[in-house]
Amino acid sequence: MSPRRTARVGAAPVRRQARRHAAAAIALGAAAILAGVASGARPFTVPADVAVSVPSALLVGSLALERLRPGTGPWRRMDRARPEGGRGTAVPWLVVIAVLVGVELASYFHSGPRADYPTISSAMDALFRHRAARAAAWLAWLTVGWYLVRR
Repeated sequence: MSPRRTARVGAAPVRRQARRHAAAAIALGAAAILAGVASGARPFTVPADVAVSVPSALLVGSLALERLRPGTGPWRRMDRARPEGGRGTAVPWLVVIAVLVGVELASYFHSGPRADYPTISSAMDALFRHRAARAAAWLAWLTVGWYLVRR
């Protein structure tokens, strides 16, 4: 095989990897822009609803396309080791979610003042008072969501 032919054969994976890195950079940039714009929206308004609905619709649409044509979309699974015993890790997550929901509901239905028994969401209001904190939270939410989908 000539050196020129060898270079072409090895170049395809390099180009594919470069395209993946470029796509990841574009997606991260788009997520940062969305986080910046969405952090300025007031809660429970049309702009806030659109900021949540657009990424959700894109996710559902791309998952539907992947379902129709498996292996052709961006949803290649990340390589990861299987847990020993073949069991997943859903139980700890379900416990955490149950505890958070329980705390939220108990605080919400408690008859005392909200200042004495704040819900998790009302406690977060103080944390996300500043736009930079809201933008960072949006970006973290989008990034973690992308990671979880890719698992």
